[in-house]
Amino acid sequence: KSLDKIIEDKRQADTKPIRVAKEYIKQNYMKQISLEEVSSFVGFNSSYFSHLFKKESGKNFLEYLSETRMNKAKEFLKESNLSISVICERVGYCDIKHFTKSFKKIAGIKPNEYRKLYS
Repeated sequence: KSLDKIIEDKRQADTKPIRVAKEYIKQNYMKQISLEEVSSFVGFNSSYFSHLFKKESGKNFLEYLSETRMNKAKEFLKESNLSISVICERVGYCDIKHFTKSFKKIAGIKPNEYRKLYS
């Protein structure tokens, strides 16, 4: 094997758990998932996984989970007539105030304003 191939194989091996974790988050974002649950799923202790996830993705676990949920919320707001409280539940939030605050932090505007702007 060439040195480049060995380095590439190592890089792929390093990133596979994070790819698996991101896929798990994509499939389960609507549930109350935790860092511990996802790290256990990919076979790491939570502190190592947390460090690796941030290093690989540039975001910590909660930032990535929130972003995933908000991207899905944006889709629902654009493509459905679901109420904001239903969307809030569908993307894994229990509290509409927290959802609205998180949405505004990521999107820059409130969910109802986003819907008016993009629908």
